[in-house]
Amino acid sequence: MAYINFKEENYAADKQLHKRRTNNDQLHRYLLKHKDEQEGYETHNKYCYNTFEGELIGKKGVFDEEHFHIICKEDIVATKFINCSFLNVKFLDCRFVACTFEDCNFAAGGVVFENCILIKEDAESTPSLNKKDNLSCEFNNCDMYVKFLNTDLSYAIFEKCKLKNVSIEQTMMRSTIIHNCELDVVTFEDCDLCGAKFLQTYIKDLDFNDKYKTKFDEKTFFDKIQPVEKTRQEYEGIYMTYETLADKFKENTLNNNFGEYYYLGKSTERKTLDFWPKIASYISWITCGYGERPEFALYTGIGIIIFFAFLYLFTGVSMEGKDINYSLFNMSGMSLSKFLKDFNETLNLSTGMFGGIGVNNGKPSELSYMISNAEMIIGIIMMGLGIGTLTRKIVR
Repeated sequence: MAYINFKEENYAADKQLHKRRTNNDQLHRYLLKHKDEQEGYETHNKYCYNTFEGELIGKKGVFDEEHFHIICKEDIVATKFINCSFLNVKFLDCRFVACTFEDCNFAAGGVVFENCILIKEDAESTPSLNKKDNLSCEFNNCDMYVKFLNTDLSYAIFEKCKLKNVSIEQTMMRSTIIHNCELDVVTFEDCDLCGAKFLQTYIKDLDFNDKYKTKFDEKTFFDKIQPVEKTRQEYEGIYMTYETLADKFKENTLNNNFGEYYYLGKSTERKTLDFWPKIASYISWITCGYGERPEFALYTGIGIIIFFAFLYLFTGVSMEGKDINYSLFNMSGMSLSKFLKDFNETLNLSTGMFGGIGVNNGKPSELSYMISNAEMIIGIIMMGLGIGTLTRKIVR
């Protein structure tokens, strides 16, 4: 009874990504074709309607943020940056419209985007009432050591990027798609991640340092994290990431999503435990899926009933003056029909004991009484777990 179908979510997000790229390409070509007709943009600077390849933007060296090269209140429209290096540069109150960053390096000295807008929402076609183009910027195969502060990254696309030591504060990231990236020490603070998609992304370290609340909604999606090294340390990091996401979904009262990432976290944590804690974790997983899979209780219950039914064949069952008691010596030459008939009787007994309703035709032999009492206790516990887990899901 999982609430998130990861395969379906990935399929829908891939379609959304393809559609968005097609939309961006069409609008980009439109802007280039009608660049002389654009209004509302200061397009006289060198960063508009241009392609930069192998350029250095900023200044070399190691500087504190207060000494960064500042690009202030510039409109950067329909520009491609290819294999460029951004060093010690701060974009302040800038607007980026239909810009693409390919194979760029933002990691050498650090880059700050403060009070910037990286989306063009207004429509080019007329009439434009109630229409939005949502023309966004794209970052492809970039190394990023950046800080986004009070910036609008809505509908942006990050693909095959490495984000390390990245701080994202008070930033709008509605419907942003982060695809096939690596996130290593990324911190969110009071951001809007409604509709954001993190697809096939390897997350090493993710944190929310909120003073108020980072917003999630039902469309916010984080894909499963696929381990690479498969070491205990890596699994611990993945477990902590799932736990962080679960808590954030719960904070946004999205309890169904909380349950899914809580389940993924506990399943990953199990791989880091020592022997006895791992056994306890396995029992919790098998019996009720850590409280998130009520169907597990049904499957486990059926398995227990069948197991005890086989056990009764060898410990003995009395039925209408006739004893059923198998051993390794009397099973040779036995017909299949007789075995099925006897197994049907022990299965009937096992079902009654598991459900706590007693016996019907057959009853346990003296040797089987202890076993039947144990099954009854296990059955009561399992039914309690199953009903409790199911009730928890229904209440949600």
